[in-house]
Amino acid sequence: MKLRVFASACLLLCAALPARAQIDARMLRHPAVSKTRIAFVYAGDIWIAPKEGGVAERLSTPAGEESFPRFSPDGERLGYTADYDGNPDIYVVPVAGGTPLRVTHDPAPDRMLEWSADGRSILFATSMTSGKDRFNQLYRVSADGGLPERLPLPYGEFGTVARDGRRLAYMPQTNDFRTWKRYRGGWAPDIWLFDLVTHAAKNLTHDPAGDGQPMWYGDNTLYFLSDRDPNKRGNIWALDVATGAAREVTHFEEYDVRFPSIGPSDIVFENADRLYRLELPSEAVHEVKVEVVTDRATLLPRAVNVAKRIANPGISASARSSRRAAACSRCPRSTAPCSSSRRARARLIATRPGRRTGRASPTGATARANTSSTCARPTAAAPSAR
Repeated sequence: MKLRVFASACLLLCAALPARAQIDARMLRHPAVSKTRIAFVYAGDIWIAPKEGGVAERLSTPAGEESFPRFSPDGERLGYTADYDGNPDIYVVPVAGGTPLRVTHDPAPDRMLEWSADGRSILFATSMTSGKDRFNQLYRVSADGGLPERLPLPYGEFGTVARDGRRLAYMPQTNDFRTWKRYRGGWAPDIWLFDLVTHAAKNLTHDPAGDGQPMWYGDNTLYFLSDRDPNKRGNIWALDVATGAAREVTHFEEYDVRFPSIGPSDIVFENADRLYRLELPSEAVHEVKVEVVTDRATLLPRAVNVAKRIANPGISASARSSRRAAACSRCPRSTAPCSSSRRARARLIATRPGRRTGRASPTGATARANTSSTCARPTAAAPSAR
């Protein structure tokens, strides 16, 4: 009888537990939209959900950070940035899943921007030839890989090419990755229009506020992000390229709109860790409620063995020098370099390649003892053993 009661209780308990953990997801980043689906980054992976909302499916699971997914014009492929091999590069993967194709191979970090209208090439930002870590330039590369081609611009961070393939709306600089609020100063970005044929350039926004993230819609409308409204919050604006007239489209007052992306008939964006969809051309705004289904295993703290990724596990020469200097600074007689440090430096100089000396080079334990010694002077009290 007791066994039957226990078994019945277990069945009731198991029936009450959900088969899968469904999370009302927050911190959804870098969204993109196609005709029917939304891609976004959550917990370092790329997920795909219906653009009206619903249960999302995880597309990527490799060990690495993905960012800025963008749908191809036909909606069948995703281009994105990932650091699978230790450096952020551009990858392309089918939306149905599969092995990602690495498109760029340069040592600089590459940021995915958009596909060309014909789906054959990808526009991305990188610092591979700018020579400066804080400034990027715009490049094009075939979606199948190959040598990238730099656009004839001195600098570029985010950009979008019109359907005619000639007009480029871009940002020479950006503060989208900074924590500045209501900034008005020399680093406030503007949106420029560049003719890829004549190389003529024009400042489209020229406002003290920060303007960025341009998105072409049709031939004459440019949606963009700006905090020029009275609340100084980031919202989506629309610019008539022909007349220069700008109008505010969204009206969020508490949190900024971040990283919008345009598709065939929608714009998706982040606000307060949620996703929203702006219908076009009606400009109606809808929240996209996404359910992330996961076993939560990838969200828990875990230890990862990174030994294979470390090229040189030893302590650098600068770190050894700093450690010796710190030890000597604690010495009661630290007015001059200690004798053991001088001996260590002398032995290091004597063993350099090409240096001829009459003394044998220290090796093995002797060399390690000489270089690791920091101070041979007596101290007031010897440290106790631990």
